[in-house]
Amino acid sequence: MVKDQFFSPQLHSFNEIMEFGFQLFKIEDFFSSNPSSGIDPFKPHRIDFFTLLLLTEGKMSHEVDFIEYKMSEDDCLFISKEQIHKFDNSLSYKGYGIIFTEEFMLHHLSVSAFSKINFLYNCQLSPSLFKDCGDRDIFLTAIKRELSLNLGKIKADVVASMLTVFLLKAQSRANQVLKTDHGDYGLFMQFQKLVTTKYKQTRKAREYAILLDMTYKQLNLLCKSFTNKTAKEYTDNYVVLQAKRLLATSKFPVRQIAFECGFSEETNFLKFFKKIVGFTPAQFREMRP
Repeated sequence: MVKDQFFSPQLHSFNEIMEFGFQLFKIEDFFSSNPSSGIDPFKPHRIDFFTLLLLTEGKMSHEVDFIEYKMSEDDCLFISKEQIHKFDNSLSYKGYGIIFTEEFMLHHLSVSAFSKINFLYNCQLSPSLFKDCGDRDIFLTAIKRELSLNLGKIKADVVASMLTVFLLKAQSRANQVLKTDHGDYGLFMQFQKLVTTKYKQTRKAREYAILLDMTYKQLNLLCKSFTNKTAKEYTDNYVVLQAKRLLATSKFPVRQIAFECGFSEETNFLKFFKKIVGFTPAQFREMRP
């Protein structure tokens, strides 16, 4: 048997976190460790890997991208790469966390499985909280056993296969609500990718429609079918989310954050942010713990 592997204190580093891009840890052991990185898990922080939280005892509130999720026993919470999250400091709960990198998924999962699971981590569409993950205990028992064995080079493949089964079952829950087999999903993903890469250059939905060789009306219909928002609303909300992430996790002045979000004038950013959020960027930052 090998010793349990827990989080490295260096939360943002791939190199010290995981043996092969995957790690299982007890949440309570993570909190009782002595982190040296200066990262406070009870304050918003950005992650550069995927995270799965499995609650086994008690209840907790977990914040992901400024949305609070109430978790009970048997619940599963998925957190995507690049999202902001923070733990509940009540410490009245126990459970397990699983972290894995995008490289782990790409190298050890089949293409078809990855394409389905990847949708689960489309944080703009997919629900983060899944209730009553009935096969959680079976999964945890099996994954802990495999991690304790000396399987050599196939260890990562075995663990990835087990994780795939668990995630695909969770994905089936999302399918019931989100219809991932929608014929236009690929096109919507193209729109999402454009917004992600070009939001600093433009927030104009008509320009995205041109890039996709669509009419403005077609793009709006596409966006509404997946998000119930117009293309402009979707793009504006994405920009606001990036601003909130920077306000919560950095000490950048508002002027710099405005520039990082594609605004050449701070005053325009202030008006834009307040119109959508209801608070100025400074007020939003002051409200964060």
